[in-house]
Amino acid sequence: MMSDSTTDGLAVIDAEVAAAESEAREAEALVRQLENRVIEGDATVTPDQISAQESLSRFARLRAQFTVNKAAKAQEAARLQACEALNAEIAAHAKDDGRRFSDQLKTAVDALRAFHDAVEERNVKVREFRQRAQALGVPEQLHTGPVPATHGGVRLTPGGDAGMSAGVKVGRLRVDGVDADTFMNRALDLLVREGKLKILGFIDAGEDLFGDLVRIDEEVPENTAKHFYRGPNGTVFRKDDPFTADEIKRAELTVITKAEADAE
Repeated sequence: MMSDSTTDGLAVIDAEVAAAESEAREAEALVRQLENRVIEGDATVTPDQISAQESLSRFARLRAQFTVNKAAKAQEAARLQACEALNAEIAAHAKDDGRRFSDQLKTAVDALRAFHDAVEERNVKVREFRQRAQALGVPEQLHTGPVPATHGGVRLTPGGDAGMSAGVKVGRLRVDGVDADTFMNRALDLLVREGKLKILGFIDAGEDLFGDLVRIDEEVPENTAKHFYRGPNGTVFRKDDPFTADEIKRAELTVITKAEADAE
């Protein structure tokens, strides 16, 4: 985005262009008026008048062209200035994102790991309770009311709700196992519903998930290629080993210098 002062400066130049072009049109109109007067029989118009007005008209048109060129140069200078400002803004904004994103994602993954481990710790205890109750001859409770006082007020649960596994019950409290996978998948589906996640079945964790994120802000290593070519559509190719003459001809490549390749 251009600064306010630059925008104001371009607006002034645009106004100068409009004024110069208007002046040129008016001068051309005066030439046509004199010519029409001659065509209509006005003997008072002299050749010198027409020549003088044509000269003024031509000069006005040249001045208008100068103003247009001046405006084009100013616009290009403003564009380049805005590009340089954008360059600096991009460099300043993106340099720490990789580390921040990696830390955030690792925190999320560590939280899921902690959730999984905590759930499994509970499930181990629930299985132990159920095994002890079974060893003591505690039956399943086949109704939804409170646990009767018999068998010490303990019952086996016949089965859990979605994401739960059979455990034990005391009073009105069910102590069932928890399926961590079910709840973690529900959490991911919540993000999908919110438009914050798209499940990509073809993506795996890779070798270095968090390191890959850190590296998104690293500068690209300098290319060490020694041979450079431009394709028919303008694409630049950099090669350590040169293409053969036949490959160059078949692909319609043009051999260029490193300076030309780097300027693209």
